Amino acid sequence: MRAKVLNFNLLTIYKHIGKVESNKMTYNLEFTISPKLNLLTNPLFLFFFIIAPRMLFGQQKNVANGNQQWLQYYNETKLNDRWTLLFDGGYRWKDGFQESSQYIVRAGIGYNINSDIRVSSGLAHLGFYSSDDLKIVEFRPYQEILVKNQFSKIGLNHRFRIEERFFNPVTNRGTQTPNTFNFRFRYSFMVSIPLFRLSKVKTDKLFLINIGDEIFINAGKRVVNNVFGQNRFIVSPSFRLNERVTLSLTWNSQFTSTSSQATFNYTNVYWLQIKHKLDIRKKQKE
Repeated sequence: MRAKVLNFNLLTIYKHIGKVESNKMTYNLEFTISPKLNLLTNPLFLFFFIIAPRMLFGQQKNVANGNQQWLQYYNETKLNDRWTLLFDGGYRWKDGFQESSQYIVRAGIGYNINSDIRVSSGLAHLGFYSSDDLKIVEFRPYQEILVKNQFSKIGLNHRFRIEERFFNPVTNRGTQTPNTFNFRFRYSFMVSIPLFRLSKVKTDKLFLINIGDEIFINAGKRVVNNVFGQNRFIVSPSFRLNERVTLSLTWNSQFTSTSSQATFNYTNVYWLQIKHKLDIRKKQKE
């Protein structure tokens, strides 16, 4: 049987990851990690990672609809040319701010291999609410690689993240042990397109549109019906006020699996993101 290669350029290393068989042809799927990515012009990539998940889960009959409201602050502080401190924190509500859903606090450290690739590691702490009562807390170490590319004025971001998730129930006696554990694998692809300047004088003031998708895959002994974790399709109009502060009014169309087979949640998420960048290097040079 003849094999045809479908080549997706993703990073610096060539990696063969598997096969997809059709009636007359076997396709070897090959991913390359290279600084020069052609994903915008590759319709197969857009289909598998953006269109196909939505078609698949749009066909499920057991889908519960909901809405959530998220507020999140992100900070990146450059310590020097290589190292960056990372921090974000946020709170989430549901049903039009009527009920608390979740909080998150996350901190990490990033190392810039070059101007396009950064590896990072850190720890997140989360709490999950039910009927406004805190029911579960999570401790989540993570490791990730971020790849950035620029094609003229259009920016591309790829983020690969692995998370180790430790869940602890909360009762009247406090956080309980032992905990439950599973892995989660995340891949995010984001396109950033500047549309127009907000000021003729200050050229760093821009209005941008960010469009992307993120898929979540679960793994572990307790993962049975929810190997697919969730898929987020994101549209994020953004106001870059200066080189340090960006405000994003984001719509997140989110499909999430549940512990029950063939049962999913579809959530419209309205998400205010405050992105703040600091650069200590300038102070050091001065």
